[in-house]
Amino acid sequence: MTFDMTQPITFEVEVANLALASQWQALIQQLMSETDTFMIGGIRDGYSRPEVVDTPAITLLLIAEQADSRLPVGMGSIDNGELGMAILKQFQGAGLGQELMNTLLDWASHVGLASVWLDVQTDNQPAVHIYRKFEFMIQGVPRQLTLPNGRETTLQRMIKILEDKES
Repeated sequence: MTFDMTQPITFEVEVANLALASQWQALIQQLMSETDTFMIGGIRDGYSRPEVVDTPAITLLLIAEQADSRLPVGMGSIDNGELGMAILKQFQGAGLGQELMNTLLDWASHVGLASVWLDVQTDNQPAVHIYRKFEFMIQGVPRQLTLPNGRETTLQRMIKILEDKES
């Protein structure tokens, strides 16, 4: 299903659930065809199983609605303090990433996380811009990676310390 970009589209953010599982998987497949971002975690971590940490986790879907159509066009998650986001190219540049980031950071503060972190590809300037706007700070030194598709990339860890909501 494609959206008619000449007609109004509304967006909302909701928690991913089993009822949307097939649409969620289709979104991931489409995102993987648009970007190699999804390869990075496995390469970075050496395909090892991450250490299990008892912290809250969430996956959110950015849902687009038009007429009778309702489909996820982006997603964001926090797991073990790592924040990740992806939005279909067709919907980038409209402030949706900022809306998704606000929702993720509000959730993280609400559940009491002290900080969240991410690894950004340094050549992904739109992402770097959003993260700086949200006061993520550079942590450590950049790291070079070669992805399975042969592309070289540089990752930079960024962290955001969350304000204590009770202060």
